[in-house]
Amino acid sequence: MLELACRDLGMDCDHVVHGESVPEVKQKAMVHAAEVHAEILKTMSSPEQLADMDKLIEAKIR
Repeated sequence: MLELACRDLGMDCDHVVHGESVPEVKQKAMVHAAEVHAEILKTMSSPEQLADMDKLIEAKIR
């Protein structure tokens, strides 16, 4: 079982997502981010910012 915590990404949030695969964890993390951290996502509008966030998420999944 893989997991990713919001704190791993520098957020002041205790939420942790779990999944069987990297794509599943990423999908769950993005759902949570859209619901709880929407204001931060709105600031990430460029393709480069989104790609950097995607790389960070993949690097932090354990």
